[in-house]
Amino acid sequence: MPSDIAPAQQRATRALRIGIFGGYGTGNFGNDASFEALRDFLRAEMPNADISAICSKPEPTAKRFGVKAVGVAAPRPEGIWRKLDTLMLRQPSTWRNWSRTLKLLNGYDVILSGGTGVFDDFRDTPLGWPSVLLRWCLAARMKGVEWRFISVGAGPIVNPIGREMFKFAGSLARQRLYRDEDSYQFMQRLGVDGPIDSVVPDLAFLLPPVADAERPAGAPLVVGVGMMTYHGWHSSAGVYDTYIDQHARLIEWLQERGYGVRMILGQTPADAGAARDVDARLKQRVLTPREENATSIHDAMAVIAETDLVIASRYHVQIAALKMGRPLIGLSYGPKTDALMADVGLSEFCQDLDHVDFNRLTQQVEKMVAGREAYAAQVREKVAAMKAKLIAALKALDLSA
Repeated sequence: MPSDIAPAQQRATRALRIGIFGGYGTGNFGNDASFEALRDFLRAEMPNADISAICSKPEPTAKRFGVKAVGVAAPRPEGIWRKLDTLMLRQPSTWRNWSRTLKLLNGYDVILSGGTGVFDDFRDTPLGWPSVLLRWCLAARMKGVEWRFISVGAGPIVNPIGREMFKFAGSLARQRLYRDEDSYQFMQRLGVDGPIDSVVPDLAFLLPPVADAERPAGAPLVVGVGMMTYHGWHSSAGVYDTYIDQHARLIEWLQERGYGVRMILGQTPADAGAARDVDARLKQRVLTPREENATSIHDAMAVIAETDLVIASRYHVQIAALKMGRPLIGLSYGPKTDALMADVGLSEFCQDLDHVDFNRLTQQVEKMVAGREAYAAQVREKVAAMKAKLIAALKALDLSA
């Protein structure tokens, strides 16, 4: 016999089931930080909610965060079946994933795509993340499961097919909260907009900082230098070697002037390789096992706790530095860093990573060192305001409606 209870009333009689969707578990500190921050917020606000992950790598996500986790896609077949799947243009895998996605959505009330640069094709093709996101958003609409994007990044999207896929996926959500104004405007230009869409700070600003390290009086200033396995937006030849050479030159310049140096990773294991490659070019090695073996944004903040200022290219290493109240020089490979630096009033300390002006970079370091206390106070004030804005926006979400 059909139930006379409306869907909202049915939800009220049981725990709300929420899925947090994204590229978690891949070793990217920022992606995992976004999941952790959103999970912790939801647990505090909705202690009875059933929260699970729908993510790129479910096993490490489940192990690290103690949640149920499922993958965004089924593993591709192996051996002869993989060859047949490829021969048939992956149609068997496509239909298998559609069936699996529709089945996995059973019982969910809300899917929150939390954090990360969900609307970009960085080192990807339309058959990769754009296809995955579109399948899940469309399947959720078919199953009547509410979808919201929470503090996500958007753009650039180079491939025109991927652009249309992202546009369609984004339009299927009830709400889109972007982590910066550039992302919001980018999606508006694609024609994706809604009356409750807005801009909020990155989810990682919810995470608590770690305690500053105790350092002896008169110790030399220490500069944190972020490491990244950077190959350009679409893996251009020679970009990685240029990146390694530039960072080795920067560290040697810092050492020649008496600064201490700490290496800061933002993704494992990839960034450890970049750190080793930079370290191998130095006359005076700086990489330590503690830095090399970092596995989370908390590990990154623990290294930053030993620094006075930070130079970084990975977005969430930049956020970790700001969370720790450190003045930041941002080397930008996308609009998200430019927007972040503007938000904290440090645009003059931002450069394009693909066209670094080394002389200007050294001048930026010298200026930041000279005014580091004032810049640090400015960062702390801006970050506190950003966190307050984010909390207010998340508290305004009505997920039970």
